[in-house]
Amino acid sequence: MSADSETATGQALLYQVRVRPSDTDLQGIVHASRYSVFFEAAMIEAFRTASGDYDVLASNNVDFVLAEMTIRYLAPARFDELLEIAVWRRGMGTTSLTIDYRGRVGDREVVHASARYVAFAVGELTKTAIPGPVRAALDSIPLLPDEAPRHQPVRA
Repeated sequence: MSADSETATGQALLYQVRVRPSDTDLQGIVHASRYSVFFEAAMIEAFRTASGDYDVLASNNVDFVLAEMTIRYLAPARFDELLEIAVWRRGMGTTSLTIDYRGRVGDREVVHASARYVAFAVGELTKTAIPGPVRAALDSIPLLPDEAPRHQPVRA
């Protein structure tokens, strides 16, 4: 499941991306703003893997919007390194889904993030309940293990 390779484990859905020059700052370190792009790509691929077909959203007239995200930077990722992002489902409510991400380069943890997405009816742009077929697909994204650190999004 990635721009570079596809992997699924019994624990998490994994997305891999090779760090390119456009992802880095002058020091060759991944710029903070790029992680949200990596996480979005990881989420799309996780959903595609879980559902078998990303079109299940369109056929149910629903999509998701990012409502909040918290990112904790632990160590730098650098140009040409292979960044692996584990995608975990932390929870799912009537209209929202919380996903946790864990990024690593080899054995080195580099980033943790948590994102809350809200389902909306495409034609109306209003919040809506997650439809059954979409919920079933999301249920197959592995749950975050209890022992994993949980970084709560900060609410204003």
